Amino acid sequence: YALGAALPMLAIALFGRRAADALRPRVHWLRPALGAVVGLTALAIAFGLDKPFQTSVPGYTEALQERIERSARADEELGRLTGRSGVLSDVAEGELDDFGPAPELAGVTGWLNTDGGKPLSLAALRGRVVVLDFWTYSCVNCLRTLPYLEAWDTAYRGDGLTIVGVHTPEFAFEREAANVRRAVRELGVRYPVAQDNDYATWHAYANRYWPAKYFVDRRGHVRFVHFGEGEYERSEEVIRALLAEDGEAPGRGAVVKGAVTASGPHLTPETYLGFLRLDRYAGSPVRPNAETEYRLPADLPTHTVAYGGSWRVERERAVAGPRARLRLAFHARDVHLVLGGRGTVEVLLDGRRRRTVRVDEDRLYTLLRLGKPLDGLLELRFTPGVEAYAFTFG
Repeated sequence: YALGAALPMLAIALFGRRAADALRPRVHWLRPALGAVVGLTALAIAFGLDKPFQTSVPGYTEALQERIERSARADEELGRLTGRSGVLSDVAEGELDDFGPAPELAGVTGWLNTDGGKPLSLAALRGRVVVLDFWTYSCVNCLRTLPYLEAWDTAYRGDGLTIVGVHTPEFAFEREAANVRRAVRELGVRYPVAQDNDYATWHAYANRYWPAKYFVDRRGHVRFVHFGEGEYERSEEVIRALLAEDGEAPGRGAVVKGAVTASGPHLTPETYLGFLRLDRYAGSPVRPNAETEYRLPADLPTHTVAYGGSWRVERERAVAGPRARLRLAFHARDVHLVLGGRGTVEVLLDGRRRRTVRVDEDRLYTLLRLGKPLDGLLELRFTPGVEAYAFTFG
């Protein structure tokens, strides 16, 4: 970042006067021309003509960011700053290898779907292939992987596979055992689920992603890792290979017939509404932890959000007050929002009312299903007391 700021300043210092001297004889027509460009740009933004251009530009910055953030040097520095250590601090995603003994399930605060809630351990599961799935029930990316995990559990449990869902909460309400129990029941999850409320197992695996899957062989060694969605056929190949190493190969064929891609490269990213991770925000200045009246802007660039009416913006959430509204300019097929409290949310798309969502518990709510990715302006109108946490998109 320092280099990116310093280079333009150096260029201005070296060439600025020379450029100004060259342009001075033409200033009589240059100023009106630049003024016209600014005016036309403002009109284009006002009428939304900039949105097709914005969405058609490839997401090259995402590739650059991914290359930097997932580089070996970045991992090394993150490990130094966070104290990560152990065999999984430099594990390579997507390679079938031997990364050493799997860390034990540590600091689990509760178990679901085990005999009487009894705890499990990797030591006790020695001799079985284990898939550890780090997830949380309000994460739409995690929810999209559940059908595959449930299919593998049904198909391969009898062949020696145990899937353990390590539920590591992202929001405070996801720490409540009753909320997790209800979500597990409603989602139809039948394999064991460990509540990792203190992030003990998360840190033992040096994990940083929801969802993340760690594949452990019958000897208790980590052999394969996958972060995020997708690669379901490859993951099942690994399960079948590990089952066949020290036992009989599964007698049935693979249950996954085709890989499912998570989303297109231009979908609106996950958007948090608490001030701690509020990003791509356009509107009145945010006053943390204070009941504040916000004014919606006249126009929203794609992928940005704004508050309207009265809100109390806290670290993880925004709590609606009188006349509370949210606007979001998005590009997606499906729009989901983590909500809490009690009340209703009226959903409008491009100024037209679509539905009213009744909020009666803390969970992920689906606001829109559009059939295909589209550009849209979403407006939400809240009754006081409803809590909004984060948007996710599909």
